[in-house]
Amino acid sequence: MKIIALVLGLVLSSLLQAAPSRVIALSWEATEYLLTLGVTPIAVADRADYQQWVVEPALPSKVLDAGSRLEPNLERIYALKPDLIVINPALAGMQANLEKIAPTLLLDAFRAEHDNASAAEQLQRRLAVRLDRLAQHAAFVRQQGLELARLRQTIGQRFGAKPPAVCLIRFASPASFWVYGENSLPEAAMHALGLQNACPQQRTAWGTRLRKIPDLAALDQGLLLHIAPFPRQAELERSRLWQALPVVRERRVYAMPPVWTNGGMYSISRLARQISAQLQSSQRD
Repeated sequence: MKIIALVLGLVLSSLLQAAPSRVIALSWEATEYLLTLGVTPIAVADRADYQQWVVEPALPSKVLDAGSRLEPNLERIYALKPDLIVINPALAGMQANLEKIAPTLLLDAFRAEHDNASAAEQLQRRLAVRLDRLAQHAAFVRQQGLELARLRQTIGQRFGAKPPAVCLIRFASPASFWVYGENSLPEAAMHALGLQNACPQQRTAWGTRLRKIPDLAALDQGLLLHIAPFPRQAELERSRLWQALPVVRERRVYAMPPVWTNGGMYSISRLARQISAQLQSSQRD
């Protein structure tokens, strides 16, 4: 009987320590962390919008929708019986209710007080520990380092010691745009490639500032890269103000495909790939 009790105790202990396998992500950076680690969440917040704004890492078709990132569907989450829920500070006020459904991990990725790019690695590693995916995390870190070094070398070979500076923006309206500066993932990607930010901005929690279209008149050198999607692109391009900008008249404007700028390590890699691709396009023009 003692042997049976010992065996049962060991089995129970292993079950209690087993890594979560039914994980729900209620933020897009959490979704990215999971997919980067090779973990397919059972549900994510704003699934349809993720496929339009984030795109990669791609969501498998079996992943369900868990409601919105600000108002997740608690009934649906409960019905899915997760063993881990991952959130960001936007849902901190709901954490107690979510804890009644499953253990809930809050990952605070974006703050002015820390370096967001470094935090991305630390938080992905923290989640990897929770999910017993440290090997996958380490492999991604190695692969990312090699890829960024290769992209930087390619840019150096093409442009020499002075590649063009880059201003990366996302249009908010035909009259305004978000520009990415200090503490943003786009600037982290630029620096990894050996590039200067042509539109430097002071540090903020997200590394972004909202500016007016006329501010782009000051961009007298470098490339302007804007991230899709922007549903009112045609309206913007018809604007005489837009057409009069030196950066537009000199054809230094390039459109980037959708890439999430508030993600994690994967987003930095993808931003670097897209920026590098646009630099190569500029050289061919």
